[in-house]
Amino acid sequence: MKLIDINRKNQKLFFNCLNPDTKGMGNSIRERTKWYHEFHEKGYEAKLLLNEEGKIAGKCHFIPVEYSPLIGKDLLVILCISVHLYDHHIGDQRGKGYGRFMLREIEKIARKNGYGGVAVWAMDWHWNPMSFYIHMGYIEADRIDKAVVMWKPFRDMIPPRFNRLHPIKDNKEKINVVVSDNAWCNGFNKIRIAREAVKDLKGKVDYYETICPCHGRMLHLGYVGGIFLDGNPYRPYELVGESNELKETILKLYREKSQSILN
Repeated sequence: MKLIDINRKNQKLFFNCLNPDTKGMGNSIRERTKWYHEFHEKGYEAKLLLNEEGKIAGKCHFIPVEYSPLIGKDLLVILCISVHLYDHHIGDQRGKGYGRFMLREIEKIARKNGYGGVAVWAMDWHWNPMSFYIHMGYIEADRIDKAVVMWKPFRDMIPPRFNRLHPIKDNKEKINVVVSDNAWCNGFNKIRIAREAVKDLKGKVDYYETICPCHGRMLHLGYVGGIFLDGNPYRPYELVGESNELKETILKLYREKSQSILN
């Protein structure tokens, strides 16, 4: 098995998380492709894993810490390690050691390029579990609830930490809607949903957007970013759903806030 760079022939498979069915994913793929070309010259690398049969069975990508959702110095940060998990195409490829192989290869790349260590986000949960990284010799450096920064220093260094979302001053009459999102994993899907939800709510919301890695936060199933309503995460650790559901929640909060002012 080996890691290969993405190219024009296989990049859609990479940008669609190893799912060959790209139907309905055009916008996300475009955003991820755009992000790749913007950061590739800054040290971002995107690779696919070829298994023993020469088939694409996994993906990984990583970037220098200064362009990541973490705060640190002289570190290579893994944005994602993923193994093909679908029943269709080549079938479920988990449990074959591919994740361990990709992690070791990334560590080799980090050492070769003079980095002082490797950092990665994980979850104290059943999905992307931190136990995998502990097994691979990583230690905990920081956490926000279930989201954890794991790292393996190659020498004596200051541990990395999450770049936390900056609080926004509460508005007593409107609902603060804050969206923190990224292109490399989510294709700005949260921003799209939030924009649709608030477009007819003028006078009821104060709307803010921030694009990771600036003020990033791990919340929704480990993705960087989230939607926050008056400072509280909307559907943490769940898929955010559609814009009409978000709009209904915002209106409910607005009615409750308006009623409290009258009382």
